[in-house]
Amino acid sequence: MPEATLRHEIETDEDTFWSKIVFDEGFNKKLYEGALKFPGWKLLDAKEDGDKIVRRVQVDPPVGDLPGPVKKVIGDRLAYTEEGTFDKKTKRYSFKVTPSTMAEKTKVSGELWVEKIGDKKIRRMCRISVEVKVFMVGGMVEDRIMSDLRSSYDNSTAFTNQYIKENGL
Repeated sequence: MPEATLRHEIETDEDTFWSKIVFDEGFNKKLYEGALKFPGWKLLDAKEDGDKIVRRVQVDPPVGDLPGPVKKVIGDRLAYTEEGTFDKKTKRYSFKVTPSTMAEKTKVSGELWVEKIGDKKIRRMCRISVEVKVFMVGGMVEDRIMSDLRSSYDNSTAFTNQYIKENGL
C-alpha cells in the first residue's frame, strides 16, 4: 500500500488558506476545471457542525493515457467522491476518496494540514495512502493514482500562489 507525504509552500496565512482556498467553491472550480483541466468538479454537500466542517465533492479527473491492463479495469471514464471532515480545533482535514469504478477494492484516504513558516507563508502538508486490491494490476493502479495525485498537488501550488497574489489574499 503506497503512502506519501506531499509538501508545498503556499504564500498566505493559515486562516486564508482554509477559508479562501480549500473551502471556497469558486476557487476550486477554477483550480480543477481551469488550471488542472479536469472535466468536472462539483460541491455536493457542505455543512458546519460545531467544531467541524463536513463536505462531499465529486471530481472527474482526466484519465489520459493508461496502460492497457489498467484501462481494461478502469474503463474510459473515472470519477470519484471525496468525503472530508475539517476539525477546526486541530486544523486538520481528513478525507476518504471513493472511486466510481472498483469502489469495494480501492481505498484512498489522507489528511491535509499546514505548518506556519512565515508571516504570510505556510507549508501545505498532505499525507495520502492508496490501496487497490485487484489481482495482477492493483500495483499499477496504485502507482498511477499516486502519480496523478502528486502531479495535481504540484500543479495546484503554482496556480494557488498566483491566485492568492492576483486576489490580494
